[in-house]
Amino acid sequence: MEVTILNKTNNEIKVKIAGETHTLLNALKTALLENSHVEFATYDIEHPTISEPVLFVKTDGTDPIDAIKKASNEVSKECEEFIELLKKKIKD
Repeated sequence: MEVTILNKTNNEIKVKIAGETHTLLNALKTALLENSHVEFATYDIEHPTISEPVLFVKTDGTDPIDAIKKASNEVSKECEEFIELLKKKIKD
């Protein structure tokens, strides 16, 4: 994965996330939209086999990088919870 900030202001950011797909970007977008400081979050993949996804985030003035960090942590927690539940079911 390679992250490139294409554009950033105080409340907006446009980030290219090379090497990722809808799987990560959709989870990240969903987590971002759960943040009350995020006004807009979406991503675009122009062509699924040759384009890199670009994430767009607009906040109410909160640093958009902080919003992405928070959303990333939430996605990580959900994955950890899933792994633990799966381990428990496998043992049963």
